[in-house]
Amino acid sequence: MSAHTPRLPFRPAKLALVSGEYPELADSLKRQGITPIKTLFDSRLPAPLGYHPDMQVFLFEREAFVLRKSALQDKLSSLGLSVKETIRQPESRYPCDVLCNGFVWDKWLVGNPQTLDAGIQNAAQAKGLELLPVRQGYAACSVALINEKACITADAGMAKALEAKGFSVLKIRPGFIRLPGYDTGFIGGCCGKVSADVLAVSGRLESHPDGKAIRAFCESRGVSIWELTQNPLIDVGGILPLA
Repeated sequence: MSAHTPRLPFRPAKLALVSGEYPELADSLKRQGITPIKTLFDSRLPAPLGYHPDMQVFLFEREAFVLRKSALQDKLSSLGLSVKETIRQPESRYPCDVLCNGFVWDKWLVGNPQTLDAGIQNAAQAKGLELLPVRQGYAACSVALINEKACITADAGMAKALEAKGFSVLKIRPGFIRLPGYDTGFIGGCCGKVSADVLAVSGRLESHPDGKAIRAFCESRGVSIWELTQNPLIDVGGILPLA
């Protein structure tokens, strides 16, 4: 993994954390030689988000934070990751459900400091990361990282904050991503990098009206799109490379 950005693997991922709710995603990963680590349902989270990796896990380099008393702790520890627990326990209503919902990008911890768990923030500070504060509590869900300098989001506030730090942002129209129980899902929740030059997405990219622009933005940066299914895009809580 890259020095500071665990969501941007520089070699093909051998393991990836993926929602246990959609077996077809795990099957697609397996066929390409990636071992899927499937999440279990966490009943403390809102039911539509109970399987989502980006609601259950925050990744640092070689280290993960999981929700306090999470069933994932032993599973991730067995893979050789250093695993710590959040200080707080999640609750089923926002903002108490988004304790892990932020991400590391280069030297930054990107997230809402009011909602991101204090244990994660303290660990980031100890690692020398700087806080890039945003208002969006679903920070990890709302951004798809493409490479060290480029991302995609439909969130205007996230785009403004990231562009101010020199990142290149493709702003897309909000909506058009399924998330049962909610009006819409997020672009970051339906994809994840599985190697330096491949972005895996949960369904057909062209089911989004900006699908062609997304594909062109990625391909202009040497990143190809791997559609795991031929269904419309659905927010599955992201696909997180682990090794």
